[in-house]
Amino acid sequence: MRRLFQRTVAALICVLSGVVIHAAEFPSKPIRIIVPYSPGGLPDTTARLIADNLSTRLGKAVIVENRPGANGAIGTLAMARAEPDGYTIGVVASSHVFGRALVPKLPFDPIKDFAPITMAVRAPVVLVASPTLPVKTFPELLAYVRARPDSLAYASAGNGSNVHVFANWFTDATGLRMAHAPYKGSAAAHIDLVSGQVAMAFDTLPSVQALVAAGKLKLLASGGPHRLAKYPDLPTVAEAAVPGFDAESWAAVLAPAKTPQAIVDYLNREIVIALRSEKVRRQISDAGAEIVAGSPGALRDLMVADERRYGDLIRRLGITLD
Repeated sequence: MRRLFQRTVAALICVLSGVVIHAAEFPSKPIRIIVPYSPGGLPDTTARLIADNLSTRLGKAVIVENRPGANGAIGTLAMARAEPDGYTIGVVASSHVFGRALVPKLPFDPIKDFAPITMAVRAPVVLVASPTLPVKTFPELLAYVRARPDSLAYASAGNGSNVHVFANWFTDATGLRMAHAPYKGSAAAHIDLVSGQVAMAFDTLPSVQALVAAGKLKLLASGGPHRLAKYPDLPTVAEAAVPGFDAESWAAVLAPAKTPQAIVDYLNREIVIALRSEKVRRQISDAGAEIVAGSPGALRDLMVADERRYGDLIRRLGITLD
């Protein structure tokens, strides 16, 4: 028995030593960051800022790979199936945790199949309208749409995206009868929104801020629980129409499940340093988002809580992608 115990301890020491050595040598080759969405959104922007900072500091190439499709499922599945060695990680949006509510037969578990590294950024979601609409305020938009049931459409970044769920929540709660026009990413939706092919959309502030500043979109309401410091006169949807409405987006960094904890901790430390650098912090702030940069445990807790909260909402609204 004693000999068996000694062998077990020796084997455990060898395994742990291997992890420590592996972590000490990491990274020895380029790191790939999968973004399971089209270029231009919050996760893509975040991934590229992280990649630029890391590649400079670590002396290794950090490559961002966009793999959109199936509401992020294609790229996310590739991330889940990657070798859990730290050389393939990903940046996902808050809609990552909507998966099982939207697609019961999802080929991966949004929680169990990933090792959380860090929440990266949080961004407010806002309601914008086409400049072709003859409205200037949020109440005017509500009245305009109500007077035209089933004749207008709202845009989203795709079926099952977080902004699709938020818009569906909004139209259901306000009784607005509108069609849903899904696009392959926010950038594609903005083209038809600016031209007036669609009437309105929920989107992150970083995605629409430049268009608002150029007068190409009308900023009419904030989706979060509080007014935005940058736009103090902008009402929230919660205060003006839908009590309890709370819509925000986030971008987080994940690794495949079973990635050694030493590697996860290393990546967390380095990515948090990148996010808190003056250049990245300034660019994220100028875009209208906020750096979070927390621990793996804090990200896991948030993902579990958001999956439960938004899963209940999605099931109540009857949104499915099957």
